Amino acid sequence: MHDQGFEVITVACETKGRAGAEQWLAAAQPKHPSLIDPHHLVPELYNTRNVPAVFWIDEAGRIVRANDPIYIRRENRETHEVTINERYLEGVRDWIRNGSASRWVTEAAETARRIGEPDAADTQARAHFRLGIYLHEQGRTDEAIAQFKRAHELKPDNWNYKRQAWNLGDAQRDYGTTVIEAIRNGTIPFYPPLEMPDPV
Repeated sequence: MHDQGFEVITVACETKGRAGAEQWLAAAQPKHPSLIDPHHLVPELYNTRNVPAVFWIDEAGRIVRANDPIYIRRENRETHEVTINERYLEGVRDWIRNGSASRWVTEAAETARRIGEPDAADTQARAHFRLGIYLHEQGRTDEAIAQFKRAHELKPDNWNYKRQAWNLGDAQRDYGTTVIEAIRNGTIPFYPPLEMPDPV
């Protein structure tokens, strides 16, 4: 639907930059702009807690639907069966056809709720996370891990902080867990439920 004014933009939030994201971009071979955010500016600006986080932005630059934890295409790791989320895609198509009249567009207050408002703990956790990245880049690994752990303590629901810290080292050795173990044992959901309109 590009000829109807629709554009997809993806952003890889990856401290390792191109070196960390390139293999995935090469495998996906995207036909749309695919950006790399090594400084994690997008998660800060949009207050995201995990990936993927999908935002709909209209022609005026307004966010009209926010923070959907949605994969359009999923592949079963064991069977390699691919499923497409046609219901969500139909929502996108409906928005493209109907604009602000689409039932998939959320009211401004609901959009703001979905984005959320950073609190003092968010600000402090972000500072520890940034410092952790800086220390990691300086080769001061133990100090970096201490900063990342503090960010995790302050904001245990921020999986972006965990994903990135674990990806920069060895999750089992440095943090006593693995991604799978953390998801299974955590009291905080890895992905919140997708809030979608009822089928018509």
